[in-house]
Formats: sequence, structure tokens, C-alpha cells
Amino acid sequence: MVLSKKVISLPIETQYFPFLPNFMKYILQNSSPKLLLKLYQCCKYFYFKSKITIAPNVWFDHKEKKIEFKFFVNSGKDFFYRGYPNTEKLWLCEKLEIHSFSDTRLIGNVFFSKIYRNDLKELSIKTRFTLFKELEILSKSPNLTEIELETCVKKENGQPIPIEEIMILFPQIKTFKISPTHFTMKSFEKLSKFKFSNKINSLGFWMVKTEFDPISMCKFLKETFDDDAKFIITFGIDSHHLRQQLLPRVKEIINGWETKKLKRTFFC
Repeated sequence: MVLSKKVISLPIETQYFPFLPNFMKYILQNSSPKLLLKLYQCCKYFYFKSKITIAPNVWFDHKEKKIEFKFFVNSGKDFFYRGYPNTEKLWLCEKLEIHSFSDTRLIGNVFFSKIYRNDLKELSIKTRFTLFKELEILSKSPNLTEIELETCVKKENGQPIPIEEIMILFPQIKTFKISPTHFTMKSFEKLSKFKFSNKINSLGFWMVKTEFDPISMCKFLKETFDDDAKFIITFGIDSHHLRQQLLPRVKEIINGWETKKLKRTFFC
């Protein structure tokens, strides 16, 4: 038997602590991930009592239905993935990566049903599509600052979700990348009215296929960008007319900024 399976299959034994049961229950229910790990290390009772897996770096392959955890070695230079059997509850703490290029849904599957708490700081989704209500669930962490969405975010009826509805799910963002990108003519007017908690230092709109207002876009960028921010915007292969129509005006406005200069721009 594999050691990890053998350890997890051990039965829980009655434990006696010099504290009242309600106090022990309070500790388990209110522990931070760091404290809970220390409790696991000092006594296996705590894990078998809570069955919560602290998951700082999670990789979910939707096609294979595999949940794996990313471990860094050699001072962070290298890493490897390792799966755990019998995982009942996941406490997402640092980064979640979801990969799948099969045309299937995420809601109700083995992964979503296991999420116990969400304190993610980074979220990366690389799938053919993601339902908006799925993204709403994953956005519940108050700590999310880095978002990478290489996925078509849409409603259940197949309609794409405009960028403003997606970005306001993440009020703490510092880095945001999305592909494909769906704008409306009112997108940046609406975004300018929303109060983000942080200045954005990196923003990427990839595979743009719809028209937007370049003036309101640049106004939003100037108000929202951190000093020395990075900005990328690219258009889809079938959107050459939009590129010719909108990019010159965007470049002209950004290059004319006097009080803010971007560290890097990429227009394509």
C-alpha cells in the first residue's frame, strides 16, 4: 500500500485535551491555514476530525478529473505535482489552475463539490469556456489579485459576458489578463464608476472581437493604472477592421499622457 493511502486510512482515536470540548471546537473552526497545518503536524486527530486539506497550489485537470497539488523544491526553482487520495474538503489558499479543452462544464463536478473555503490570491483558467456563475464562485476570495482567464466566459444560453461584468468580480485585482475579450460601447464608462481597491499594474485584453470606445477606455486606464504599468491589447484574426479603426486612436491618446507613462505596451 502506498504510504499516503495508508496514513490517511488510519482510524481516528479518542483524544483527551486539558481544554473544554467547545474550546477545541472553536480552535478547529477558527484556525488559519498556517495554524491548522501546525495542528495536523502535532496530532493526526485534528486532520481526521476536520478532514480539511490545506491546498496552497492546486492544479485541476478537468478532462482527467484529477486534483493535484504543486510543491516547490530547490528554493522555488523547481516543482512537482502530487495527488492526494480521499480528499474531502479543500481550503484554497494561494493559487488555483484549471485546465481543460474538452467542452464540459465545471459546476457540480468533483472539484467544485470539494471547495470548503476560498482564500485564493491567484486564479488561472485555461478552458474552452467558463460559465459566469462558475466564475462567480471562484471569485469569492477577498484576496484575489492576479487573474488569468484564457477562456470564453458566457451565460448558460451561450451569450458572452462583457468585460465590465467580469472585472468587477475581482475588486482587489493588480494583474488581469483575459482572452478572448468581449467589449460593449459602454464597458469602460461602467468600469470607471466602479471602485477598485488597488491600482492595476498589468492588464491584457487579448483576442478582441467587438467594438469599444477608445476615449472612455483610455480614461479608465489612466485613472486605474499604477505607475509603470503594463498594457497589452490584441485583436482577433477576423477583426482586422476593428484594429485599423481603433488602435491608432488608442495609441495616440496613451502616447499623449503627460502625468503617466506605461512601462510596456503591446498592440497587435
